[in-house]
Amino acid sequence: MLAWPLAAVVLVALVAVVGEASPPTSEPRAVEVSQSVTSCPLAGGLTASTGQVEAGSEGSIRTVTGEEEASGELDPAAWVAAAATGDSAVVRQMGGGGVAFVAGTLAEGGGYTVAACPGVADESWFLGAGTTARHPSTLVLTNIADVPAQVDVELWGGAGKIDAVNDTGIVVQPGATARIPLAELVVGEAEVAVHVVRRRGVVTAAVVDASTTALAGSEVLTSSGPPATETVLSGVTSAGGRTLLLANPGERSARVSVTSAGPEGGFIPEGLGELEVPAGTVVPVALPESVGPDATALRVESDEPVLSTVRLAASEKDYAYATGGEALTGPAVVPVALGPGAVRPVLHLLADDETSAVEVELFDAAMQPVGSTSVTVERGTLTAIDLASPEITDSPDVAYAVVTAKRPVHGAAVYRTGDLISVLTLQEAPLEALGPRVRPGF
Repeated sequence: MLAWPLAAVVLVALVAVVGEASPPTSEPRAVEVSQSVTSCPLAGGLTASTGQVEAGSEGSIRTVTGEEEASGELDPAAWVAAAATGDSAVVRQMGGGGVAFVAGTLAEGGGYTVAACPGVADESWFLGAGTTARHPSTLVLTNIADVPAQVDVELWGGAGKIDAVNDTGIVVQPGATARIPLAELVVGEAEVAVHVVRRRGVVTAAVVDASTTALAGSEVLTSSGPPATETVLSGVTSAGGRTLLLANPGERSARVSVTSAGPEGGFIPEGLGELEVPAGTVVPVALPESVGPDATALRVESDEPVLSTVRLAASEKDYAYATGGEALTGPAVVPVALGPGAVRPVLHLLADDETSAVEVELFDAAMQPVGSTSVTVERGTLTAIDLASPEITDSPDVAYAVVTAKRPVHGAAVYRTGDLISVLTLQEAPLEALGPRVRPGF
């Protein structure tokens, strides 16, 4: 009869000595972004353009060309087209919504590219690279801090995970940009998936991809996000050839189904209802005629996390990649004035789960509105908006557009000029970020 009271006394004593369980970690919360830093790979003929969703307090750009460095101020209340040329540039913007983009024609491969300048990430994933003599890709790592940075690299190919050379402990010196041909890590791979893991320091990653085969061209690849069981690939425009690339970095085979969401609605094209991607491999799949010739978005679903992208061959002179991205409500910036020969893109939009109202506003270089349009976007039907349409604006001075949505949508901007093409996956501008989880101290 004394056992239960005695047990209670012992329990109270233990609590008094050991203390209560560790306080729960607080959930991350959204905080305003006060500064954004990105790096732009410029070598080969590209230029950087910058702007902010809301006028900031100040901005700067540091360019590196060979052994020479140059720094300059940026107008935080203006869109600055072709702000820098050189080998690389680091853009710092005070205030929220700072963005930077690279654009132009690369010397190797030719073609046309538009890409967002990447920020710092713990992990970066790329699909579509190559390590052959006529399809070379270069990993570009930029250290934006004054202490050394270090990364590891993992590679997968058609036959499985690649045992590469010197792929761990890659050091990037303070303030420097390291350009690493992937062929120095492994030779002779036509299709490669790349995983870059930041181990130390503050470093950004991008991949410059080029081809001099019968399909020529070049692109700057930015991270597509980690492998997922559902990915939406918007920007799959009409093209002479379209190839779906699937990579499975896991240890179990993945079963994949692909739904096409064209202008007439969604369906599973014949031949894409049940695809298999063996563990640790990259598998190319030519999109069948059943997809149709029109622009579409692809919803890729699988039972194991996979990477996916579509290579679009606009002509023998250029190609582009339609990659996945997180669903967004905005604001997402779409660059237009990117230097000489500005190209107004066509927006491709697809609702994530629910129908969404979307607003597209156009601005000039002084951040003044010059036009707008509103559309309703469905989950299974692609919506296309041509920013060159006179119904949206009659102003010749469009510098950029801003996309906002009531409910999450996926989007891409398709740039076409003659036989050249590039596709930019839309990303939210950095107005807010999740703060770290916090555990109270003692």
